[in-house]
Formats: sequence, structure tokens, C-alpha cells
Amino acid sequence: MLTTKNGEFVDEHGRVVNLRGINLGGSSKIPTTNTTTNWLDAKTTTFVNRPFPISEASLHFERIRACGFTLIRFIVTWEAIEHEGPGIYDHEYIKYVRAILEKANEYNIQIYIDPHQDVWSRWTGGDGAPLWTLEKVGFDVTNFPFCEAAICQETFGQGHSTAERRKGKTFPKMIWPTNYFKLATATMFTLFWAGERFAPHFMVDDDDSSGKKVNIQSYLQRHYINAMAELLEHLNGLENIVGIGTMNEPSAGYINVADISKGYGQSGASSGAGSKELKYGLAPTPFQGMCLGEGHAQLVGDFSNGFMQHVLGKPDSWVTVDPMGKKAWNSDSNGCIWKQAGVWKTNPQTSQPVLLLPEYFANVDFGTECYLPFAKEYADTMRSVWKSKTQELLIFVELPPLEFSTTPFPEISSSTLPGAINATHWYDGVTLFTRSFKSYFSVNTQNHRPVFGYKKILKMHVSQLGEIKQLGNEKMDKAPTLIGETGIPYDMIESTTSKLIRTSKSITFRDTSSQQLAAMNHTMTCLEKNLLSFTLWNYTSDHSDRDGDIWNGENLSVYSEDHKCGLDKTDYNYIYDGLRAARAFVRPYAQYITGTPIVNEFDMAKGKFR
Repeated sequence: MLTTKNGEFVDEHGRVVNLRGINLGGSSKIPTTNTTTNWLDAKTTTFVNRPFPISEASLHFERIRACGFTLIRFIVTWEAIEHEGPGIYDHEYIKYVRAILEKANEYNIQIYIDPHQDVWSRWTGGDGAPLWTLEKVGFDVTNFPFCEAAICQETFGQGHSTAERRKGKTFPKMIWPTNYFKLATATMFTLFWAGERFAPHFMVDDDDSSGKKVNIQSYLQRHYINAMAELLEHLNGLENIVGIGTMNEPSAGYINVADISKGYGQSGASSGAGSKELKYGLAPTPFQGMCLGEGHAQLVGDFSNGFMQHVLGKPDSWVTVDPMGKKAWNSDSNGCIWKQAGVWKTNPQTSQPVLLLPEYFANVDFGTECYLPFAKEYADTMRSVWKSKTQELLIFVELPPLEFSTTPFPEISSSTLPGAINATHWYDGVTLFTRSFKSYFSVNTQNHRPVFGYKKILKMHVSQLGEIKQLGNEKMDKAPTLIGETGIPYDMIESTTSKLIRTSKSITFRDTSSQQLAAMNHTMTCLEKNLLSFTLWNYTSDHSDRDGDIWNGENLSVYSEDHKCGLDKTDYNYIYDGLRAARAFVRPYAQYITGTPIVNEFDMAKGKFR
């Protein structure tokens, strides 16, 4: 049993529990059938065998436990459950998930379910929602590349988008998050969270045979909640399940954007140098995105992650983006939702777009006005179907990534959201985006100022994690904090990966990549200095050097088949074969503590634990 008390996780004996775990897994974001040729065949797809086949489960769970991990953040997606159509659930997949989690229970591994999404869906450059959600609002996903409405690995390289016509057909590393700031993703999240406010005209047929219409916000939220409830209800009886998340890294879309003609800068924040907009490659303003979606050519800024953007707040160049007659909206729809809402219009004399309401989405508190009402309804529904007699269902709370949002973290009382856990994510953003760890130099992602010297870098990152922990204490009625995601990129520039190497008497970790080892040890040290629980991102069973984590070119898996050194299965160290930079995260720690924890950390260089 796992519960909470005074900002800590505690077990049935009242001991404080330090939870250390792993996300499982990176390739669970996409179906086993995903290819560029069947990308639109969403109804017949399957996520069975994500993260791995049942026949392989014992080996992977044994390896995970051998690393000292006792908790898994188990990745599921809305699409995996409800891909065939509204209200049609994939019970073969649900049965598979139950079987996998039953196997995890045999290894005494606790589970919290993570309803995962990144930039809404596979068709908007990420994962999460089913294709029919985009079709329901009138999008034609096949035209997204022409309109720069989304950038997707599956379609990149076919010569459609302005970006690839200018820069080649190699999908850029870490460009997928820019989809949060493009038409398709921003529109879907705005409708999901605040359709009733910003698109009150957008009513759709309900699915209950009543013939009535409901707003698109209610429609999308109800289907999302019901899909997760369907999964959770079928997992009743599994006592190793301790909780469920609300949604991975939700986006506010256009909500609280101060002026859609100037960028995604939010009300009360700057838009430009020093703001929290992510600009990499072509970065249309929200209004430009709407215009492109209706086929209007636009002059768009093209950004790199360098001096021009972060110091001067300017693009490297300006590029004319011409959709060549294509529109992001299908022919059966009424076109741009925001045009229908009166945000902009087409001048009948010039046929050019005219912005009417630049501040249409401004001055809305996303956390309080949008997220909290949803989270309460979600949590109430999950608890209504969860029948455990011994384990209270914990609710793992995530809001938009702190790097991209200036929306204040809302006050979440224990009466509003009982059993809530602060599951905010943290990454060393500079290392993540540059794929390079430098112990002597970094940048403070909060104020964009350079930081020199390792002591100052360590202090900065320890402080950032401490601030996240304080959110649980101060904003969530002393709720515990578990960093839901943290980790490092293993495809660091000009480096190779740490492997196991056999000697005459034992097996040791050869540090062939000092960058990877140092980066992971740095992350672990920062977590330990804050006495934080966490789940590393990630363990991908089918990781390869060629395809990484099998999603958008990411390469953060702590395990890789391609990095095994070929130990025999009879070797007692076989279980560690394939781990990468493992000396940094396979380390001693106190899992259970009677009393108040003061310190719980390991000095990798000296081999000392205290």
C-alpha cells in the first residue's frame, strides 16, 4: 500500500518511501503497425505488444528491478484504447495491458498509469489522441505539411513542407515540440480545454443516440475520460497499481496568448527574446498559422537555437510559405474554426486575411479556469470505477511544461483533488536540445542567461528541482512530488555509449562516453539533493542505434539491444547487459526510512553512500 502524509510517500507501516522508477516505454507512443505507408490506417492499427510481448516481460521486469527501480510509469495513449472510432474500445489491447501489469506484480513493481500525449497526436507530430478527433473538428491531416500546420516524421521528406524544401529531407532532432506552437495542435488543445468559451458555436452530434448536440469541448473531454475509465475498470484487482495521471504534458493551446499577431507570448509575459516560446525552424505566429491553414501565403520567421533568437529575439531569416492552394480544413467543414468565431476574416476586396480580435484568447488562467475543472471530473470518474480495498487511487498531476508556460500553477486543495501528487517533469534543457553535456557551461532556461562553472550549474539545477518540490508543498496542500520524467539524451554529439566489458574475474562498466555518464550522474545528484522520488525517461525494449526510441528520433532509453556486449545467459551479470551509462543510475539508496529523511545520496566518484 502506498499513501501520502506531510509531503511524503508512506507505506502501510508509516515509513517514508523514496520511489525510484522508470517510464515504460518510449515506443509505446506508437502502434506496432506504424509505418509511413499505413499512417492513415488508424482504425485497424494495434498497440498490442507495446512495450513488449508477454513472452519477453519477465526478462525486462527482472532487469528493471535489478536497477533498483520499484515503480513504473506505464505509458498508454488514448489512441491505443479508442482508435477505431468514438466509443469503440480495443479490448484486445486492454487485456494485453492487464496481462503485462500482472507480470510486473510478480516482480513487486508498483505501477502508475500515464495517459500519454505529445503535441496531441501522431498526425500532429507526436502521439496521444485518435485520428478521429482531428477529423471531428474538420481537419484534413494530409494537407498539414503544405500549410505548416504540423511537422511529422512520417510525412517529412516527401517534399511537401517549406521547411524540407529549404533544408533537406532529414528530420531535425528535437523539432517535434514546436508543434505545440502550430495550428493543428494549438487548435485541438484550445477546443479540448476551452471550446465552450472560445468556440461556443462549435456544436457536434452527441454519440448517445439522443440526437442532441454538445460543444466540442464536452465531446472531446468526455471521450478522453471515458476511455481511461474503461482501461482502469478492467485493471481492478491489480493491487500493484497505485495511481493514474491526468494527462502527460498538457498544452494550453492558444489560451492566454496576449496577441496572436505577435507570437505565443502569454498575458503578463513578454513575446520575443526571453519569452517561453519555443522557436526552432519555421515559426508562424498564431494568426499566421490560421491564415496558412486557409491557404494564404505568409512571410514566416525561420529560427535556430542561437544568438539571433535567444539574445536578439529575431529569426535567422524570413521565408515565404505558400500552401499552393491547399487548406488544413477538409472540404466538408466550414473552414477555419477561428474565422467562424470572428477572430479574423478575409477582406472581400483584396482576398487578404484581416485580424479582428488579436486579444481574443488573452487573460485566461489556464490552471484554475481550464485544467482544474477537468482534473476534478477526471479524478472523480477514475475513483468511481476503481474498486481496490487496500490502495487509494493516487492522482498524478501535470500541467504544461514549465519551460513553455507562464500560467501560474493553480492552488489545488486536498478537498478539490484528494490524493493528488505533483508529477511535474524536469530535464536539463540545454543538454536535451543540444545533445551535449558541458560541466563548465550551461544556460538558465528560466531567464536565458549563461551560467559558468559546474558548481553554479549544479546549484541552478538543484534549485530548479527544489522549486518544483515547493509547488507540491505550497500549492497542493503538502502533496508529495514525484518527477514524472527526467533523463538524458544518449545520442550525444561525438560520443559513444557506455557498455559492459568482460574482464577475467568480473564485469564492469567501461565509461566510453564521459558525457553520458557525467550527464546522468548530474541528473541523479540533483534529484538526490532534493530527496525527490522520480521515474526516469525511459526504458525502450526495442531501442536501436538506427531508430533510437522508435519515436521522432529521440534517444533517451537507458537500455539498448544494440549496446549489448554478448554475455551468456548463465552469467550472473547478464541481466545488466545492454544498459547505457548504468553506473550513474544503478546506485544504492534507502527505499524505506523510519523518521524524517535528511540525506539519501550517493557519490559516484568516491563510491560513498550516505
